[in-house]
Formats: sequence, C-alpha cells, structure tokens
Amino acid sequence: MAFARTCSVALVGVDGVIVEVQADLEPGVAAFTLVGLPDKALTEARDRVRAAVCNSGEAWPQRKLTVGLSPASVPKSGSGFDLSTAGRRQFYGPTLGAMRTHQMEGRRRRVVIYCRISDDREGRRWGVDRQERVCRERADDNGWDVVAVLIENDVSAYSGKRRPKYDELLRMLRDGEADAVLALSNKRLQRQYKDAFEFLDLVELRDIAVDTIKSGRYNLNTAEGRGRARKAAIEAQEESEEIGERVRDAKNDNVVAGTYRGGPRPFGFEADGVTVREDEAQWVRYATRAIIDGESLRSICRTLSEKGVRTVARRKRLEDGTRTEPESREWKPEELRKLLLRARNAGLIEVAPRTRDGSRQPREIVGKAVWPALVDEETWRACKSVLENPARRTTTGNGRKFLGSGIYNCYCSSTMRGSTTGIGGVQKALKLVRQDDSEDGSAKPKTHKPAYRCNASASHNIRDAASLDAFIEGQALARLARPDAAALHLKAVQENPSEDLAAQAGNLRAKLDSIAADYAEDRITRQQMLDMTAISRERLNVVMAKMAGRAANSVLASLPLGSQKIEEAWKGYHIDRRRQIISALMVITVNKARRGRPPGYKAPANGERGSYFDPTTIDIQWKPPA
Repeated sequence: MAFARTCSVALVGVDGVIVEVQADLEPGVAAFTLVGLPDKALTEARDRVRAAVCNSGEAWPQRKLTVGLSPASVPKSGSGFDLSTAGRRQFYGPTLGAMRTHQMEGRRRRVVIYCRISDDREGRRWGVDRQERVCRERADDNGWDVVAVLIENDVSAYSGKRRPKYDELLRMLRDGEADAVLALSNKRLQRQYKDAFEFLDLVELRDIAVDTIKSGRYNLNTAEGRGRARKAAIEAQEESEEIGERVRDAKNDNVVAGTYRGGPRPFGFEADGVTVREDEAQWVRYATRAIIDGESLRSICRTLSEKGVRTVARRKRLEDGTRTEPESREWKPEELRKLLLRARNAGLIEVAPRTRDGSRQPREIVGKAVWPALVDEETWRACKSVLENPARRTTTGNGRKFLGSGIYNCYCSSTMRGSTTGIGGVQKALKLVRQDDSEDGSAKPKTHKPAYRCNASASHNIRDAASLDAFIEGQALARLARPDAAALHLKAVQENPSEDLAAQAGNLRAKLDSIAADYAEDRITRQQMLDMTAISRERLNVVMAKMAGRAANSVLASLPLGSQKIEEAWKGYHIDRRRQIISALMVITVNKARRGRPPGYKAPANGERGSYFDPTTIDIQWKPPA
C-alpha cells in the first residue's frame, strides 16, 4: 500500500481555502474513487486525470486508487484540482507518481543507485561516474531519497563471477533498507536472465520501484509489463553471448594467422605484443640459460632483484572494483616459472582449447607466431623440460642452507641431511665467543654448530658441515681446473648439427592442421584421421625430445673448465648451482671416523680453533661424462 499528499486551493466566495489532496493506492479491484464533497465537474476529473497520465507515457496502476479532498466540509468544484490530483512532473509526481515513490505514513521512497561498467582496465571510472550523475538527477525528478550508491567498476555481469555490490543491493531490498532502484539500463543490473528473473520476483514481492535512464521504468503490475521485463533480460544475455562469439572468432583468426591476440603487455615485448623490448628480453635469455645450467628460480629472482629488474607494471584490482595506479614488483619464483614456460619466448603461439562444458584443456602449441623469438626453440624446450621435471625441487619455502644435504651419502647408503651438533658445553661456547665474536663479551654464546647427520640413524655419522663442505669444494675446484676436465666430464655431441629440428617440428604441426582440415571436408574417414594424427603427433614428440636434449647439456658445460678462473667464478655461484655442479661431478660417501683427534693432528700454533676433521674418511667417486 502507498500513500501521498499534496495541496490545492478551493474558492469560497472571494476567499481561498487550502485543500489537501490525499491519494491512497492499495491492492484490490482496479478503481478510481474521488471523495470530499466534489461537484459534478470535479467528479469527471477521474477520466481527465487517467487520460492525461496514460498519454504522458506513464502506466496507470491496476489497483484500487482513492483520492480524498480535505476538509470535506468545503465545497469543491471545477477542474482546478486536476493538476494536484494528477501530481507533478509536472502532473504525475506528488500524488499518483508519489504513490509509487512514497510509502505509508508519508515516507519518501529510499532508492539505491547501482552503477556498473564491464571493462575499465585503466581505472579511470569515467563510465560509472557518468552513470551516477544522471541517476542522481533522475532521483531528484522522482522525489526519491538516495540512501546508497553501489559502484562496480571493471566488473562483468555475464561472466558468472560474484558481484559483491550487486549482492549488497539484493540484501538491502530484502531487508527493507531500500524500496527503489535506479540504474542506467537493465543491462547494467543483469546480463544473465536467471539473475534478472530472481530480481524481478523480488521487485514484485516487495513492491519495489525500478527506474532506468535508457530502458524506462519497470511496470510489473500487468502481465504485459512482466513479459517485457523478462524478454529484455533474455535479450541482454543473448547480446552478451553474441559479443563473446565475435571475440572468440576474432581470436581464432589471430591464432590461424599467428598474430597477437591482445591483453596486458608481455614481459620482453612492447604493448603491441610484437616489438621486442631488449632491456627486458636479455633477462628472459639469461634466466632461460641459467635454469638449464642448474640455477634455481629463487636464485635467479635474487639476481633480478639486485639488478633492479621488475615485473611489468600492472593495475591491481581493489575490493570495490577500482584499480590502483600501475605498479611493478620484484619477481617471485612462481611468476618467473610462468614467464619461462611461455611458448611466446620461442616465437610460438599456444592455445588452451575449451570443451563443450566450458572447461579448458591443457595448452598446446599450434604454430609459429609473427613476433620474433627471444630464445631459439631448442633452448626453450630444454628449459621447459627442466622446470617440468617431477624430480625437481619445487618448494617455495626457505632456500637451501647446506651444500651437501641429500647429496652426501652415509656409509650405510642412506643420504645425509643438514642439522646441528653441540660444540662441548656453555663454557667452551663462551670461550669461543671471546676469541672470535665480541671483544666485550656481549655476544650470546652458541652451543651448537651446523653439521650433517645420517637420515637413517642418529648413531651413524655426524660431521662438521663447514669442514666437510670446504673439503668437497676444494676437491671439486681442483678437478674442474684440470686441463682435461672437459674430456673427463663432458660427452661429445653426437647429433647431426645440420639437422633442422625446428623446421621438422613446424612441418609436423602443419601436417596435423591439414589432417584436421581434410576430416572437416570429408576427404578422410574418422578412423583415418585418428591414425594419421597419432602417427604425426608421435613423430612430433620425438622431435621435441631431441630439441630439448640437444640444448640441455650438462650443468658443467657452461663452466670455465680447465682454467684457474673456475675458483673466481665459484665464489659468485648461488648454493643451488654449486649443488648442481657437485651432484653432476661426483658421488660422495662419508665413512666411519674414529673418536678424538685424527692421525697426524697438529694443534694450530696461533691459538685458533683446531678441527678434528679427517679427510681420509671421505670417499669420492668421479662420475663419467653425461
């Protein structure tokens, strides 16, 4: 039920008497009753007002309408009350219009303005700001009180993703916090008919007024009005589906032509996705080669951070739908991994086909792209094979601290792990602190030191980590500096260097495309298509494996073997790369050691701490070329 009032004037002789025109709209048989001592001419105002309202483009409510003229004791005559009866706008607002905008007890409609735009990657909010401005103007025209403005910038209503502000709108309507909605058009509110039908049911149940700038006012009082509202919702979803089909067709054409399909600027390229940005491309090449040489993602990220290399600046989406100013950040291992696995680095284009249910299949390479390659395909595939190796350590937790953890072997054939061991009590720790760490004795004593322990049993080997690592590194450097180090540890390349594996891979991909085209044109049967595809894809996998193997040389291949420069280079290697080199170079077994001082032990003459480390208990077997 809705109620509204306005005022007019009745003439009694030469005096004017204020008459309050009260309008009440309630459920019931459609009727228009005029009470309050009207004469015959004023009674005919029912037909005049109805005709004026309908011809003005407004919908006449199909409910019981009662208009009372107060005080009833004053005679009223003529057509002077028509304007106040019809209301403003200037004749439908304060009364009949207000019947849709004022609740009982004379309260005005409380309206929520909803503004949304699907795409605003720059975060400028021009679209939603304009929507809010025109909706506020309409609210003033309707005599509505704006209780909330809900804005969702750069948010799609068709994708199916949650819209927090739209959910807030529905909640306010259900809880009675608002009884009117204003939007630019019905397409700003919903793009899926299931959402629209839910909204329309709520509007009809709660007697909520809905007005839009472009689509007009919702009229759910008639079957025709409800039908039009539902048809508009279906048409809005159909329009979104047609736009999606056009975009997909355009992207498919780009895939066939190998051209850029749009999106954020890729690292290593300009905004057009084709022109190489050399100051970034060089780091893609560096990281690709470093992975092949045994570096970890974390150590490469550390190097990039030291050199000031950051990600492409992106706008971050906030909870309210707005975006921040473009910001770059330091590389993280998972982001770097995605960068190095991009097929675009090798000048290839890849797609992720969708099934009928909309789910994505694994990405696959479909051919050469128009943009230049940052690295050759063989090198990229070698890097890809390293990153996708299941045996590769992929934890993103703390970095390695021990050189030989998992590499050194106990005499029982179990591996050894990094741990700690005691140094002989607090008093000895205090003595070592005074000797080494602090002249004033303020440093806290350390009663434990890094050590290696057997993984199988606590009673097996426990070795001082610093002494053991220093010995192993010394042996490795001496071996790598030998003039014949390359002959001892690198296998001669046996593949035919003139074999163009990239061209073979391209020809096989083209053949797969032609097989699919022949089947589409009914030139071959389905079984023939399956057999030919299986054979061609198997050959393609063999070629790709050759490409990865040709570039994935031993981690020792990039070292300055046979030169004293290896000692200087070793100091700059990250611990992950040192581990890779030692693992490729030797097999280390730590045998039992006797208690106490080893044979031939001599205490340092300068009073420094001595070590009981016995190198004769360490067995090293050099690995053959790989």
